[in-house]
Amino acid sequence: MMLNLPRSYAKLWAIFVWGLGIISLANPITKPKVGSRSQTSYTPVAFGLGTAPVIDSLQPYSGTSVTLDSSTPVLTLDYAADVAGFPYFEVTSLTGSATQIELKYSEQFNGLNLDSGDGPWLYTNGLSNSFRTETFNITIPGTTESFFIQGAQRWQTVELLSNTSITISNIGFRASVEINPPDTLVGGFCASNDVYDGLWSLGARAVQASCVEADSQPSTWEISGDGALIRGQYPGTSALGMKYGDYTMSFSTKITRGGTGWRVAAGPNAGYGAYFVLTSNGPQYLSTDNATVPSDSLIATYGFSIVNFYLSSAPPLYYANPFPILDDEWYRVSTTITPSGYNISVNDTQFALVPYTTFLPYVNAGFGGSELITTGSWGFGPFQDQVAYVKDVEVIGQNGTMLYTNSFTSTDILAEYLVASNAYAVCLDGAKRDREVWIGDFAHTAKELAVSTGRYDFIESMIEFTFAGQFTSGPAAGIVPMQDSMGSAPEYQSVYYPSQYGETDYELFFLLTLGDYYTLTSNASFLSKYWNGTKLLVDAMLTYIDPSTGLLANPSASWFTAQGQQNATAPTALFATSLQQLAIVASALQDLTTAAHYTALSANLSTAINTQLWNPTLGAYSTALANGVREGYTSVLAAAFTIRAGIANSSQATSAVQALDALFYLIGYKDSSAVGNSATTQLSPNVQGFLLESLFLAYTQLNVTAEVVVPVLHNLLDVYWPQMLNQNEYFTGASWEYFVSSVGSAPTYVLTNYILGVRRELDGDTGEYGWVFDPVLEIAEGLGLTWVYGNVPLYGGGWIEASWAIENGTVTSSMDVNDAEGVKVDVRIPSHL
Repeated sequence: MMLNLPRSYAKLWAIFVWGLGIISLANPITKPKVGSRSQTSYTPVAFGLGTAPVIDSLQPYSGTSVTLDSSTPVLTLDYAADVAGFPYFEVTSLTGSATQIELKYSEQFNGLNLDSGDGPWLYTNGLSNSFRTETFNITIPGTTESFFIQGAQRWQTVELLSNTSITISNIGFRASVEINPPDTLVGGFCASNDVYDGLWSLGARAVQASCVEADSQPSTWEISGDGALIRGQYPGTSALGMKYGDYTMSFSTKITRGGTGWRVAAGPNAGYGAYFVLTSNGPQYLSTDNATVPSDSLIATYGFSIVNFYLSSAPPLYYANPFPILDDEWYRVSTTITPSGYNISVNDTQFALVPYTTFLPYVNAGFGGSELITTGSWGFGPFQDQVAYVKDVEVIGQNGTMLYTNSFTSTDILAEYLVASNAYAVCLDGAKRDREVWIGDFAHTAKELAVSTGRYDFIESMIEFTFAGQFTSGPAAGIVPMQDSMGSAPEYQSVYYPSQYGETDYELFFLLTLGDYYTLTSNASFLSKYWNGTKLLVDAMLTYIDPSTGLLANPSASWFTAQGQQNATAPTALFATSLQQLAIVASALQDLTTAAHYTALSANLSTAINTQLWNPTLGAYSTALANGVREGYTSVLAAAFTIRAGIANSSQATSAVQALDALFYLIGYKDSSAVGNSATTQLSPNVQGFLLESLFLAYTQLNVTAEVVVPVLHNLLDVYWPQMLNQNEYFTGASWEYFVSSVGSAPTYVLTNYILGVRRELDGDTGEYGWVFDPVLEIAEGLGLTWVYGNVPLYGGGWIEASWAIENGTVTSSMDVNDAEGVKVDVRIPSHL
């Protein structure tokens, strides 16, 4: 029978109630067409007028015409939750011949009070606006749309810069992704605790914002017979010149607004290296910081950009132009890498010799080595709000050899410069910043997709995309791209090895995702297309096993899951788990030899961990061996992954969970007990997400008692993750992606799988995965829950609808399969506790 729930299942989705009022969710107006520029629009739900951004006393917005003038120059817009797309606005009237306005974007409200919004993000191009503010010069009424995508923001301001007035209406974002309210998704979750509903929704919105359809993110360059029209953005760098050095790079450029920008000697690690901006003497926007970007000047720096963000660059050097640089005139710019510096000329007139010595103290070894590099490629990207054409690029070696030439009049160059439209549907590390395809983070995202949007096609496309870039020969044979760009192409992948492969265990996370995909779908046919590639990747990972310890250790490897240490528990246990799952896939594919091989390998890794890394003194697994001896530190992932792999027995798992007390700081768990406590201590939702799932596995598979597990779950679900919900100025409707922590939405799938209790499990008799309805009621009751209701998407369509409630020790429940045939669910829920 169906439960008569105390309140509507849709109550969370219709409104979010926070301390500062009731905010209805921003809804899309029409459904976008896959593969074309979307016609969906996201519009604000509330607005306010004043002399500065306002968060209190906002008024409902419904296409309201708003006038900005000298007394009320700032319009604040609240979209209630993260939206993404191309900003647009309609001007119905203005005074004067021209009016300038600045648009600013931020996920958290406080970003609106900063000059740069909650950016800029000058690390990758990301097929989006690198800056979180942009200025528009309006001369006539009408609709204006930004060229660039803004990837995720709840808040926006429009500020009048000129001494005029302007009336604006119909403002919003033309969608670059389709984000729907949770109550419209196939999956859903609702419980007697509102907070848990909110936690579930964070991941449901985050994956919608971060997973983009194929061809939905257009190139940030426009190609024509006049060359590439490039607006202010993080430079796109050629994949073809990474090994060139001591060359002269020349190009023709025509500035249409503000300036032009370029790189030389740029490394494969995000183009880190020398960066130059040449400004014109034409009119500048009123928002231009003339101290940072003076007119008619050459600006030089080393790093990522001429301004700092969360990754530093050298203080810029400034040189006055020997002759005026005019807008809408073509100039020939040359940069020669000399023994002492960068020699820059325009139309054969020297503009500056930029010495290396000035930049040496600021070289970041993490990106370009310990010394300033003079070998590397070239790239192009003007600074903020600037626009310029670039064409006829030439690179000439010291001996006069032509190393490279390109007219820049064909779209063939876009993938070379990492700015091609995305050919695959992919899930980004984050919707706003670092918009790259990190396969490690996808280990969470895949399972979030499965329980919320049901977009299994995104998981399949991610697998296809990743294998398309796999090395099949050479020293990196088997390795797949761990940090790829949407705008690149597989043929350029070798250029970025090994510098863009710094987290070796991300390869292991991809193996884990392959196993998770089979767990979720039982689709061996799909994985069979990539089985040879899968085995090649496993073979590559086997080369990292230290023969003396049987643990993962190699001087060329860096393990994110173990804070970079070798012979460590977490990555070795992660590999063991991946092999366990892939052994099941191998059996399904009738590759019994491989299945037996992977099972034996996993057992060997497990034994190596237990014999060398269990630390009785700590009552937990040591993070790693140090000089062959167990360290006196433990970590969250050492506990989480040994539990998930079944390496820990019941007593070890119990002790390891209890030892987590040493890692708790303020509101959450530090990655390691070696990390100190301070205002900058990071508490990663990514890492704690793996812990969250492992606690349920400790209870269900390793007989760890509820008394041990529930206090830690309480810290995670009632203390840590609610920080993303309970402060209006920081609430975004999606899991946080700020630079002080990694993104993480694990509660979305963990709540569905274990609290609602609908999940896939392996049948030990048949060796096949199937659906079960088996909520962990003792844990749920320990967390104070009395009822839960939800939907779980099915692979191939349809969904499972389930619910349960507890009253006076009696359990009532229901379960139905909708719009699907032949789906069996093993109902294990008891009638009494």
